Amino acid sequence: MTFREVLGLVLITAALVLIPVAWTLSRMLWLAAFAMFVVGIALFLTDRVSRRMSKAETGGSSGSGSSGHAMPTDIHNYTGWRSGGRSETMDNSSHAGDGGD
Repeated sequence: MTFREVLGLVLITAALVLIPVAWTLSRMLWLAAFAMFVVGIALFLTDRVSRRMSKAETGGSSGSGSSGHAMPTDIHNYTGWRSGGRSETMDNSSHAGDGGD
């Protein structure tokens, strides 16, 4: 965690502690606690979002232009789509029973 994230968490925690006290004492203290909460959220999230976006730009650009999560292919033909759903033994047995030629 960076200093910016730690400072954001400290401001969020302090604001959450001050809000119930501010409800009973004064409106200005409530506004200050709310401002601390908003600033803490901004400090905590902006650095994380910017790092995630920069990581996505550098890591996600190599590919076919999709979102970076390609569907896995059936490299071992487990589904049978490459052979039309038939196994080789069925193809061989059907050719043997043609009776023609």
